[in-house]
Amino acid sequence: MSHKKVYLERSPAKINLFLKVLEKRTDNFHNLETLFQALELSDHLSFEISYEKGQSENLEFSLDLRSNKAEIENLADDNLISKAIELYFTELPQKIINKIKSIDFKIFVDKQIPLQAGLAGGSANAAATLRVLNKFFNDEFNFSFKDAKTLQLALALGSDVPFCLVSLKQKRVYAEARGEKFKNKKFEFDFDTYQNLVLVKPDFGIATADAFKELSKLNSISKEKDGFYNSFEKVVYEMAPELLRIHEQLTLHDADHVMLSGSGSTMLGFFENANIANNACEALSKFFGAKYFIKQTQFLS
Repeated sequence: MSHKKVYLERSPAKINLFLKVLEKRTDNFHNLETLFQALELSDHLSFEISYEKGQSENLEFSLDLRSNKAEIENLADDNLISKAIELYFTELPQKIINKIKSIDFKIFVDKQIPLQAGLAGGSANAAATLRVLNKFFNDEFNFSFKDAKTLQLALALGSDVPFCLVSLKQKRVYAEARGEKFKNKKFEFDFDTYQNLVLVKPDFGIATADAFKELSKLNSISKEKDGFYNSFEKVVYEMAPELLRIHEQLTLHDADHVMLSGSGSTMLGFFENANIANNACEALSKFFGAKYFIKQTQFLS
């Protein structure tokens, strides 16, 4: 007898209000100090999970991944959603797997977060997938991974995934290590004053690995300032001078603060006034044209 469950899951974008890249670790990752912030801008994922109970020597498994964006479908098994499912099943206890004869995933990604943008769209999708898998196995088999174990799975998928895993509840988190160690830390700077954003992503992306490679060539990292800060800005602006033109335009259109998002290529304009942000978004859309992703959004509330 076949069973079916359907889940809808929101997958918010994230930015780093403060991002300090520290020394390289023995595992080839870098230590970070960062303040994550979730945004209203989100992807929306639908999961249709059909399964048949019963034992078999080999679990029959299928995955059909669709999206409104061809780039997502073209990623095939390189998509972090697929990797999250594979990792989850690798870690599932055998006693749970033995209860399933076959399982079929039909997933649709309503993709609103651009790729290679420094907004953690892929990481957010992976985190959403982990959340749904825990819900499904809890609903159907009275099993789910503990929070610590799920966080471990998230980190194995990427440094941004642990925050994305909790971003619907903990909308802002200070983190250290690779980004998975959440700690309490107060910042004197009032970030919430500037929670109206205009995002401008040019018609190219920045590979995170390339940004880290260039950053590692620096003898020292510039001293962080109070408030918005990103260690990547110096090297990424040299990699992609067009970002300085975007920076200039956001400033000309009255952004109170302008910063690179993550390792890029999205530029963030922070505004105290929502109407000014709206006017800037409209003006920049006309200035840069349809090839650029330009979006007004806010901190996730």
